[in-house]
Amino acid sequence: MSNLFSILDMGRRTMQSYQSAIQTSEQNISSAGDPTYHRQVAVIRPTPGMPYRGPSAFSRAIQLGTGVSLTSITRRRDIFVENQIRQVDQRLGRLESEELGLSRLEIVFNEFSGSSSFNSTLSEFFNAWETLAQEPPNAAFRAELRAKGEAIVGDLKSAYEDLELIQAGFAEDVQIRVDRVNSLLEQLAEVHKDIGRSKVGPFPAHDLMDLRDSVVSEVADLVDIRVFENTDGTVSLFLDGTAIIRQDEVNKLQVVSKENEGGSTKLSKVVANRVGRLSDLQIEAGSIGGLLNVQDEIIPGLMRDLDAVAYKLSREINGIHQNGTGLDGESGRSFFQFNLPDGAVVSGTEEALLETPVRAAATIALAGEIKTNLNNIAAGQSGARGDNSAANQIVQVRDKLLFADDTLNVFDFYNSSVVTLGGRTQSNARQLKSAELIREQLDSRYQDISGVSIDEELVDVLMAQNVFQAAARLMTTVDGMTDTVINRMAPR
Repeated sequence: MSNLFSILDMGRRTMQSYQSAIQTSEQNISSAGDPTYHRQVAVIRPTPGMPYRGPSAFSRAIQLGTGVSLTSITRRRDIFVENQIRQVDQRLGRLESEELGLSRLEIVFNEFSGSSSFNSTLSEFFNAWETLAQEPPNAAFRAELRAKGEAIVGDLKSAYEDLELIQAGFAEDVQIRVDRVNSLLEQLAEVHKDIGRSKVGPFPAHDLMDLRDSVVSEVADLVDIRVFENTDGTVSLFLDGTAIIRQDEVNKLQVVSKENEGGSTKLSKVVANRVGRLSDLQIEAGSIGGLLNVQDEIIPGLMRDLDAVAYKLSREINGIHQNGTGLDGESGRSFFQFNLPDGAVVSGTEEALLETPVRAAATIALAGEIKTNLNNIAAGQSGARGDNSAANQIVQVRDKLLFADDTLNVFDFYNSSVVTLGGRTQSNARQLKSAELIREQLDSRYQDISGVSIDEELVDVLMAQNVFQAAARLMTTVDGMTDTVINRMAPR
């Protein structure tokens, strides 16, 4: 009788185990369309054998099988591949943000055909000086020159202000994404609590693990985190060496303002808020890293180029113009000036200004004496009405090597800045395409390991059903045998 009951117990465990296997496959099939889902596998193993010795004292001891049981339900995953995907996603986030920034910047520096390009504005400015040199007293020529000078000022100021607007816009984008990171960290903390509560059950809650990994992946899209999995099923995330979450303890990120070199524009930096103590964070990747790179490196570089054009061009022209004389015979007047934020007005030729000042392109203006009186334009140096010596010297500034350690003229320097921006855009596009291809390859490997194959699951279901049905028939047979032994063979 004991053997019969043992067989019944064996059949029961077999049916229960393969019923769980069927349910696991059904779960996999129903979740096949979820990209965050990890395939689950029911692990069924033989139970320990039972020692048995025959009725004779000389019988040999053997091990009788006791069937199988469900030992665990596992998540199919490859941590190495997942870490690679996370790293690529961080790179993609940065490149995509930089692509957005570069596309906006290219609009500002786009070289349109015709008179709208800055090169054309520069050429027309020097051409106006050349025309004035032909007839220095001509009022129409002087008015044209003044208009071309205003165009130089307008182009530089407009480009600089556009850069400041883009820079400020990126600061807003950083805030939006930091808010998203904080929201994800709070969500992850709640998931950690749920994971802790799920430990009361026989098996870990794999749906919570999937949710945990999904949240971590989204955080990785935004910032370059390091992930450490803990034995209790939670994860610890580190950003620039600072723990931003441990179990359910969250150190939120915060955006604080920082001033650029000119002090006029508020820029963003991200810090960790640890119990009221702010710690600066160096974010290199993720979409926030890309935004900060555009804000802190790319845009300031372009601003410095515009400042160099504005300052060196005006300094050179003012140096000649101040030595020249207007139609009234007076000298010492500047053609351009810089209206500083503190109200001061400088020409750029002052000995105190030995280096390019910050925001020179934003503060450049036509000198007030030139704006109010065309006769103050200095075309010559002798005071004679037909003297064009100053105008001719200024025309020569067009080809003078003033930039990049005296290797480039103003046209070449501006063009090199535009070309550098274009080259950076193309390089970014190539890197982005390469990262996307790598991501596709890693995703294919990930799907091979963690993804759900409907065909495989259906085969597993059929196999599990066959075993289940066989165990059920065994149970029916043993039940019949038990009934016979108890009811039909009992003495009457």
